[in-house]
This record gives sequence, C-alpha cells and structure tokens, in this order.
Amino acid sequence: MSSKGILERISSGETLLLDGGTGSELQRRGIDVLKGATAEGGLQAWSATANIDAPETVREVHGDYLRAGADIIISNNFWTSPTRMEPIGLGDRWEAYATAAGENAMAARDAVNPDAFVAGGIAPPCVQRRVGGTASDCDILGEEAYRKEIRDHTKLLAGVGVDAVWVEYVGYIADCVAAAAASAETGLPVFLGVRHIREDGNMQYEERLEDLATALEGSGVAGVLIMCTPPEQVSAGLPLLRAAFDGCVGAYPNIGYQPLAPLGPAEGEESQDEPGEILQPGDNTPESLAGFAGEWKAMGAQIIGGCCATGPEHIQAMRPVVKDG
Repeated sequence: MSSKGILERISSGETLLLDGGTGSELQRRGIDVLKGATAEGGLQAWSATANIDAPETVREVHGDYLRAGADIIISNNFWTSPTRMEPIGLGDRWEAYATAAGENAMAARDAVNPDAFVAGGIAPPCVQRRVGGTASDCDILGEEAYRKEIRDHTKLLAGVGVDAVWVEYVGYIADCVAAAAASAETGLPVFLGVRHIREDGNMQYEERLEDLATALEGSGVAGVLIMCTPPEQVSAGLPLLRAAFDGCVGAYPNIGYQPLAPLGPAEGEESQDEPGEILQPGDNTPESLAGFAGEWKAMGAQIIGGCCATGPEHIQAMRPVVKDG
C-alpha cells in the first residue's frame, strides 16, 4: 500500500493514472463474460464469474495495467452483486465472487506495485435494462433496497482491504446520491463514475452535471469522473463538471465495445456489427487517446484512464501525458 493515501496525493496536486477496461480486456483474452447473456436479455453478470473461473487472467489484466504505469486499478466487482448474479443462478454466492474480485486486485497490486491503489469498483444493478423503459434503480428497487445492495457490497470490499470505494456506471442523480450515502458508511474515500454523457454535456437522461454537483454537496464524495463515454463527449461534459463540483474530477472513456457482438442481433433487429467484432475503437488509437488525456488534464482532470475497449497499450501511451506533461 502506498505510504501516501489517495486523497493526500490528489490534494497535493498530483494527477493519477487510472487503469483501462477490465471486462472488455478479459473478453479480448478469451474469457467467457457472456454466461447467461442473450441478445434479447443483455449481459446479465458480465465479467463477474471470471473472478473465480479465471482468477489468473483477472490478476494478469490488473498486473498489465500496473506495469503500464497505472496508479489506480479498479477491482473486477462491476456486477458481483446479488441482483446481477441471481439471473445466472449465483445470487446466493455473490459474496464469494465479490471477495475474489477484491482479493485478485489486491494480490496483483502487491505483486507488481505496492504503491498503487486498489479501488473497490462496483456498479448499480441497472434494473431498468431488464424491465424496459427509463427509471432509476432507486425508483424500481426502492431507495432502501438500492442502498442496502450498495452498502453490503462496499462493506465487503472494505473488509478485503481496498483503498477506496468506486461506484461506477451510475446514470441518475438519485442513484448517485443514494450510492454516495451508502458507500460513506465504510469510511473510505468515495468516487463516482457517471456514465454516457451526451454531446451537449448533460447526463444520459438529460439531467445536468451542475445539478448532480449540487445534489452531492455535503455528501463527502471525493471525486466524480465521467466514464463509459466517447472521448468527444467527455470533453463536452468535463468543463461543466469541473466548474460545478468542488472535489476531484476525472475521465475514463469508452472507445467502442460491443460485448454481445458474438451473439448477433436480437430477433427482429438489425446490426451493422460484424459477428465477433467485440472491440470497435475506430480512430481511437493509443496515441489519439493520449491527446485527449492532455486535453482533459488541462481542463482540470486529476484522475485519467480508460473504460471499455481500452487496454494496457492505451494506458501506457497516456502515462507520459498524465504523469509528466
């Protein structure tokens, strides 16, 4: 573990390099992340099962990001929650998979770079993807049930020994606020990753980043990052977030990932994707992403990395810009 805490390094003005995509990288390396997935029903638990089915590869991915220069790795806990594990028959074993994810990340960190940080990275269950329509998890599950799922998950990871709580892929202000409150009970620094920012810089469902910042006042959230968003949209939203939020801000973009591509389109739908074309980065090369990293750093971002479809090569290319530029 680093002799300086993550908040101390941020408050000193340092910019930290985050890792890249984990689920997409596991899929690229041949790990089955589609258990129970269908074109109609979506990803289900996604990469959660890899924590026990393929722990060596999970640790290898974490280690490769650390060797590329990452200061922070996010554990593979994205959907190791009971709500996401239940549809594949593993709801009663979610704690085992969640614990394994944290332990895999800790082991990789300790082996490769003990000064790096492990963030316990979890995502809300995103139930609206199953029931259709657009509604927050707080609306669908009820706020207390939603908070309990986040609380149980974060307390488990705190017990494993992670350095921070990282609730990512949140899309609604209500879910962000409830997740922040539930995570704060661990006493660890809490970071939020907000998904799918639009071209106008607003949130996925047209809520404003300025209103998110207002809603988080007094919550103790250490940082808010724009994530799982194309680089151009990150650049649209980041100045709005920086102007409104007093804490640390950052970015980790999605550069083109179609995890269900091997399954083909849902019945009655058309797809332009080639079968098996999982990663679709287009013009988003490691070099171009390094250029965006410099842009985001100039906008005030203090944590910069990658999300879906980014790999160790992208993080390595970003390192000199983030750390030395």
